[in-house]
Amino acid sequence: MQWKNSFAIGIDTIDAQHKKIFERLLAIENSIAKRDPWHVLRFLVEQLAEYMRFHLAVEEAMLEIVRFPGRKAHAEAHAGIVEQIAELERGLKENTTADSLVRFFESWFLRHVLDADRDYVAYIREEMPALLGRQSA
Repeated sequence: MQWKNSFAIGIDTIDAQHKKIFERLLAIENSIAKRDPWHVLRFLVEQLAEYMRFHLAVEEAMLEIVRFPGRKAHAEAHAGIVEQIAELERGLKENTTADSLVRFFESWFLRHVLDADRDYVAYIREEMPALLGRQSA
């Protein structure tokens, strides 16, 4: 799966982070395709998981700053993904296939970015358009 411009939400920092998530997913997909040793794949998955936790924390902080009314529900969704990431990491350590991991991240990411993140962007566009940078001008 590749990054598409249609995935951009219009907040440069968040879009850049989303692109990095895609780059990490692509690295995992390539590692699977090349049949890299398990320790390479595990390292890539750990990098993705760590970056995902960082990204979710940044997003939650931003939503707190802008006082997005749905920030509590958004944070709860993030808590769920953090738990699922931990489960998937444990599964990988127990030799669960990485293919299922990639599919999970891709489907979650698309649902989250195309739905939930667009909700807060609509709020920011209305209440604080300057945060959207060039696109709101």
